[in-house]
Amino acid sequence: MTTLTHASRMFIARRQRAASLRQVWGQRAMHVAKAIWQALEEAGQRRAAPYLLHEATRHERSDPALAAELRRLARHASTHAQAGTPARAD
Repeated sequence: MTTLTHASRMFIARRQRAASLRQVWGQRAMHVAKAIWQALEEAGQRRAAPYLLHEATRHERSDPALAAELRRLARHASTHAQAGTPARAD
């Protein structure tokens, strides 16, 4: 009877350890995924800023309001890309 109890305890301990390891690896995977996503967002913002400025120049005479908005978005994107924070253009 004691062997069965000991085996049961070992089984439960192994299951708890496995669940704990899954949780740790899951958290690490999420941390890595968030870092990758943030790096991709920053790269996209750095690439978008010059294009937005180019488009603002193109539309300056035909639609000054659009040009101003494009410049604002370019400044916003480049500021956030330098700071390392995701840009939210509300």
